[in-house]
Amino acid sequence: MTLRLLIASLLVLALPAAAAMYKWVDEKGITHYSESPPPEGTQAKKLDLPDTSAPNAPPGRAETPEDWKGREIDFRRRMLQKQNAEAKEKAASEKSDATRKQRCMEARRRLDLLSAGRPLYRVNEKGEREFMEDSERATENAKWRKDADQYCDS
Repeated sequence: MTLRLLIASLLVLALPAAAAMYKWVDEKGITHYSESPPPEGTQAKKLDLPDTSAPNAPPGRAETPEDWKGREIDFRRRMLQKQNAEAKEKAASEKSDATRKQRCMEARRRLDLLSAGRPLYRVNEKGEREFMEDSERATENAKWRKDADQYCDS
């Protein structure tokens, strides 16, 4: 007899605990939701709510710790992917900014040389100096001015 009582109590405890929900409106017009029945004399509606303990689990199946562990692993993997993508984007942005700054400085340096009014020359393959003509200086000035406008902020 005790064994039967023990088995019956275990079966009762093993059933899913589905708490009933009640909805009613009080005399002031306020809507209430509760797991306990409303006061006597109040008209209430019993609500049938779905089991929300396992949102992605099939109906009738309880979620296991392995399900939660899998979700945690997926979440961490997504977070790592997001952090890696942000780090790559930041590195690319910094590299682009550094390249832009370097091109700006070179353009300004060349413009300073061209506007100084001193004679400029190149050394050819024979080791001789070839001085820059005024027309060539104007062309170079326009080229470096365009670069400075493109790569410098101000």
